[in-house]
Amino acid sequence: MYMIGCKVDVNWSYRGFNTIVMENENLRLSILADYGAKVFELIDKSISHDFLYHNPRVEPRVPVYGVNVDNWWCGGIDEAIPTGHPCYYKGENYPYLGEVWSLPWDHKIEKDETDEVTVHLWRTTIIAPLRVDRWITLKQNTRMVYMHHKITNIGYSKQEFIWGIHPSFYIEPGYRIELPAGNVMVHESLPNDRLGSKGTKYVWPYAVDKNGNKIDMREVPPPTVQTSDLHYAIQLKEGWFALIDPKNRRAIGMRFPKEVFKAVWLWLVYGGWRGLYCAAIEPWTGYPARLDEAVRDGIYSELSPNESLECDTRIVIFHKFSDIEEIINSLRS
Repeated sequence: MYMIGCKVDVNWSYRGFNTIVMENENLRLSILADYGAKVFELIDKSISHDFLYHNPRVEPRVPVYGVNVDNWWCGGIDEAIPTGHPCYYKGENYPYLGEVWSLPWDHKIEKDETDEVTVHLWRTTIIAPLRVDRWITLKQNTRMVYMHHKITNIGYSKQEFIWGIHPSFYIEPGYRIELPAGNVMVHESLPNDRLGSKGTKYVWPYAVDKNGNKIDMREVPPPTVQTSDLHYAIQLKEGWFALIDPKNRRAIGMRFPKEVFKAVWLWLVYGGWRGLYCAAIEPWTGYPARLDEAVRDGIYSELSPNESLECDTRIVIFHKFSDIEEIINSLRS
């Protein structure tokens, strides 16, 4: 039966997690409120396709604060703050992927109308004196997910942090990554520093391997290449990216303010880490991945007491697009 308009239901359950389901005519979005408010699925209903990655060997299970996220990570879209990688900073040990991914979030429906639904979710951190608020909105007859974030310092002194939106995507060989970037810096390239050691730079989209061959980072290879890379796009010309499936003429993109998100992290796992195959394309407010190193290098965010950082982002789904320029022009507008 064809659905008309939008709806939201906060009374679902998935594997024991309180689950929020948001829908319009085109999209279905599921949020695991008890699991870091993870966006667990983002489905284009017309083709029954979930654009998000799901780890085939890690089911969603109750997370434990402070654990190694790699052993809990099941895919989807996570919030990461105040660090990416674990670090020791100002006398505290900050956990891998920050504090909020492993904690339950509060939530309430703020709008439930046929033309638009909005859910507000929020969480405070444990070590850092921060509060994260996120509003997610779906509108009638669109293929867009609108997000508004507010990060607030609820402490009594200045607080440094790096904040990232961490979406992991389903991929197939032949997919293409579009990113308006200049300089990119290698953090890790497996196996054996194949695209350079930590700190190596190149100009997007061409990295250079040890044999001097140009590697087009836009092209998604098959998992048989057995590579894994974490790179930072540190010179953004515009605030958007797209992951495109040319064969099936579908794509997912994200638009974000580049004055807030100063880098895009590219975690490209093509069979070379734990036998997994996915791409995480992540807007972050700083780099490198450890907060202590980001502060040392000067690329981070900070808030004074009671100060907030607010911004709007949107995720866009493309279905039966005519060409790549259609996607780029839409994300720019």
